[in-house]
Amino acid sequence: MFRETVSRAILMLAMLLMLDFSLKAQNDDFETIVQTEKSAWLRNQKAQERGGLVSAVNRSDIQYCRLHWTVDPAVKYIRGTVMTVFEPYEILSSLEFDFSEALTMDSVLYHGQKLIFTRLGDVLTVEFPQNLAAQVKDSLTFYYQGIPTSTGFGSFETGIHGPDSIPVLWTLSEPYGAKEWWPCKQSLDDKIDSIDVFINHPAGYRAASNGLLVSEVTIGNTTTTHWKHQYPIAAYLICMAVTNYVEYENLAPFNGNTTTILNYVYPESVSAAMEGTAEVVAQMQLFDDLFGLYPFQEEKYGHAQFNWGGGMEHQTMTFVGSWGFELLGHELAHHWFGDKVTCGTWQDIWLNEGFATYLSGLCYEFLLPQYWQNFKQNRIDISTNEQDGSVFVPDTTSVARVFSGRLSYAKGAMVLHMLRWVCGDDAFFEGVRNYLNDPNLAYSYAKTDDLKNHLELSSGKNLNGFFADWYYGEGYPGYQISWSKKPTNEVTIKIDQTQSSPTVSFFEMPLQLKLSDGMSDTMVVLNNTSNGQSFTLQLDFSPTMLEFDPNLWIVSRNNFVQELTSTGEPVPKYDLTIMPNPTHGKAHYQLRIDAGSEIEVHLINAEGRLIKQDQSFALPGVNKMLLDVHDVPAGWYQLQITGKDFQIAKKIMVQ
Repeated sequence: MFRETVSRAILMLAMLLMLDFSLKAQNDDFETIVQTEKSAWLRNQKAQERGGLVSAVNRSDIQYCRLHWTVDPAVKYIRGTVMTVFEPYEILSSLEFDFSEALTMDSVLYHGQKLIFTRLGDVLTVEFPQNLAAQVKDSLTFYYQGIPTSTGFGSFETGIHGPDSIPVLWTLSEPYGAKEWWPCKQSLDDKIDSIDVFINHPAGYRAASNGLLVSEVTIGNTTTTHWKHQYPIAAYLICMAVTNYVEYENLAPFNGNTTTILNYVYPESVSAAMEGTAEVVAQMQLFDDLFGLYPFQEEKYGHAQFNWGGGMEHQTMTFVGSWGFELLGHELAHHWFGDKVTCGTWQDIWLNEGFATYLSGLCYEFLLPQYWQNFKQNRIDISTNEQDGSVFVPDTTSVARVFSGRLSYAKGAMVLHMLRWVCGDDAFFEGVRNYLNDPNLAYSYAKTDDLKNHLELSSGKNLNGFFADWYYGEGYPGYQISWSKKPTNEVTIKIDQTQSSPTVSFFEMPLQLKLSDGMSDTMVVLNNTSNGQSFTLQLDFSPTMLEFDPNLWIVSRNNFVQELTSTGEPVPKYDLTIMPNPTHGKAHYQLRIDAGSEIEVHLINAEGRLIKQDQSFALPGVNKMLLDVHDVPAGWYQLQITGKDFQIAKKIMVQ
């Protein structure tokens, strides 16, 4: 599915030369992403403790905001003027907005007239002089100021960076932090159609925000930076950051299109940033191949550095604190999953985070395939390190639960991987593209059933059972597989399953198995629908090894594979046969092992003295090798073979 071109091949080679990823680096990158998102929830938790569960009622469609902010990175303070254009859904005498009680609302103007407003916690209610008609566009202008409350790592923060301790200011509003620095409606049911952002800041600094840069005008000691964004946007994705940024661009070419990647970076970080953002070009091209053109193609994609190890997918301007391959891929992926289509409730957060995590894995699969198997194994290990928990979030008041790295990120990603397995590659990617392009979901909000419906349409499969087990159900299966073979190469496989949580009685899944003999192998897929199920296969070779789920399609743990003899006894994991025995001159030995290994071969006489030695590599299954004893005196000897995790020996008579 990934288009291979000469330019991409050159870029791929450069990436492989530049990057020396270790398994630990991948895991550290994932932990950074998760900790970033958890910290956003700490802000929400604080808001709830202050009574912040009260929020504005959705009684209008917010269509446009003109946002004027005056800030200084050296001072934690904001002065703002926000003009909001809205269209009432119904006849209104008042309208509510989310706005922190820590800030001062100086006045609210309606057609030049100051309005009466009241405040209850973080909800500001504006009273109109007369009823407003339904479905008639209107506007309000808010004038406010104050020191924003910035709980957790901060929805509105100031700090310093670099050897000269340069001031920096940034925002991070997910999920409920926007109200801490501007009056808005931050529920997951209305996106603002377009915005203009004007940031007044000290001259000598640059200001980053959403959309396209329109102008930077300096008068005296103040610069006004104007950004314009003309795509629908959720309130929590609106952002600003101000410091002495260095600017540079990367260009991502497509068939007939080029996306500008605009980077605002601390001067001391330019070298590391350039190395990291260069890799985003191939990631963006990959996502274009798999999921369609970058959703905000008419504007830009960007990075703005801030004082955080992780990142936040602010629409068209991701904020990042480091430049890791997986982190940058994760935040870029959010622009399809989280920004273009946003989860419609926080119970459905996996539609944002599961997808972004999985897409960072797809960057390994298609761009750095040597790390793809480890990515999957790592997410399976994380998903199964506890026995309970569903991807569905039953309690959105729990900070750790909503942004659980184990469930919303790792297991969410692997549930998507399993859906790809169940539906098939073509149907999975078609269904996901249709989900992204659904006119009711694109640049709006979605819930899990929306994704499920599109995957059912593309695959022709009923996914009710899958989502009952893997999305709403908790835990994971463990598989116990026993198998045996006949001299006719008929193989019988019996599959038993245990479940880590009583919420799922049985996980129905197609299982991939690999059978091999060291020289030949075959993949089979068995549709496992019940416990104790048996399957009979006819092969054209005699397998010596069965491997369960070799491509890691299934979230499972504590799996066990055992070959049985014709009498039902377990077959040893290692076996050595010498033919002929006794021998004269030459013999062959067959070594059967269950995993490839370097081996040392020793021929030892009856007195324990080493007569011959050799080194080789044995493949999984049966290895047939020559044993030359033409120059060995007649007598009894021991053939001893030592591998990575085993040692096996047999007696041989030389005549």
